[in-house]
Amino acid sequence: MKIVLGVDWEGAYQPALEWLKALRFREAEVVLLSVIEPPRPPLIGVIAPFPPEVFAQTMADAEQAARARLEQVHQELAQYEIPATVEIRHGQASTQVLACADEVSADLIAIGGSRKRVLEAFFVGSVMRAALAHATQSLLIAHTPPPAEKPLHAVFATDHSEYNLRCADQLLGFAPTGIRRIAIATAFEMDEETLKLLTRGTPAIAESGSDWIVEHLHERNRQVCEKFRPLNLSCESVVVEGPTIPSLREVMRETDSSLLIMGAKGHSLLERLSLGSVSYHFATAERTNLLILRV
Repeated sequence: MKIVLGVDWEGAYQPALEWLKALRFREAEVVLLSVIEPPRPPLIGVIAPFPPEVFAQTMADAEQAARARLEQVHQELAQYEIPATVEIRHGQASTQVLACADEVSADLIAIGGSRKRVLEAFFVGSVMRAALAHATQSLLIAHTPPPAEKPLHAVFATDHSEYNLRCADQLLGFAPTGIRRIAIATAFEMDEETLKLLTRGTPAIAESGSDWIVEHLHERNRQVCEKFRPLNLSCESVVVEGPTIPSLREVMRETDSSLLIMGAKGHSLLERLSLGSVSYHFATAERTNLLILRV
């Protein structure tokens, strides 16, 4: 499994680094990437242009600082026996991160959240926007490090679509051996009219209300649990009737989970409005540690 970790000067990468160490993806190889961006053009009439020698020294200092950060991260991963290589590129951060991921055939791009709102931080915000919109790789977006003093719990959100089940296969292939317990969570909304339509001709089921749907979804969730058996973790099914986003937020709280895992295509506007809308919300509007799976 090939992973690209964006190592930024703000230090926002640190939670993502901690998650890579905690998740312990099987056979992971990490490319540690820092991007040196040129200084922003000065405001005309306010700040004079940089002399060439000042510009050159600024870039040299930035590259030296980047190499020091990369070496430190490289040593941390070595302590966990995670092989890594380092790379420094020049240019626009979002463009270089995605280009690097494509060139090394990465499976996952790991991005740290920001101490600010995610989309307010320059490096983190620009890379995250580009990755959400254009990357074909899965994404790990980490705002806070994993809990240090307790087992790692996660929620895998599923709508049982064909694409989502392929994402479950991908998670199995990634083999995050650090997860100790995972909740397979499904949220659904059912109004009276839809219930009548679904149970037309089956009065016995209609009388049970949405209970039959809940049990059916539990059975589907248990099939996903069976799929995850090789990961050697505890697995449970959670079915919630209600809007997806607040329901998942509540499942995260009730299961004491610190990572939300879900599948999303998320490239086009139509996909964001359907399959990708929930993951896009959690990525841009909340500080939830998120593993977005793409196949």
